[in-house]
Amino acid sequence: MKTLSAALVAFSMALAASSAAAAPVSFTDTRDGILSDGSGPFYFNDSSYVLPLTGQTFLSGTITTFSTEAAASVDITSAYLQWGSTILPLVASATQVIDLNNDETGTEVWSFSPQWLSAGDWTLHVVGVALGTKGNEGYTVQFDGESVPLPEPTALALVAAALAGLALTRRRSR
Repeated sequence: MKTLSAALVAFSMALAASSAAAAPVSFTDTRDGILSDGSGPFYFNDSSYVLPLTGQTFLSGTITTFSTEAAASVDITSAYLQWGSTILPLVASATQVIDLNNDETGTEVWSFSPQWLSAGDWTLHVVGVALGTKGNEGYTVQFDGESVPLPEPTALALVAAALAGLALTRRRSR
């Protein structure tokens, strides 16, 4: 009976130390005031969005253009997440892409399909052009996901101690 109790205690300690709860991750930001001075298009290349991920994260997101005018004239030409040499693109929704070269205005939505990202500081890059000269135009960034924290060294040591205790208990019972 002692062996069974010791085994259950060791197993529960190992389970408690090794289980990591998923933590919600959310990032929202708005870039407004993207306007031309009237002498030509205003080109922008924003890379100031850093998403600090503390653990492996299942992440998805969108970038949506907006305007106080009837139709937005902010044209995002590319958007991607970068961590070191890893580059993951966002994809424009084909039905809502605008083309300022052909006077097609509207709302653009760029999507990042749900996928696992490694822990680290990921940078979001948004590149585009704006032709509007009045009104408040820009885009909104929204990313959401679930992060699985990396196990702490103390938790790993506790798992090792629990497993060693279980091994000793089994050995003594024989």
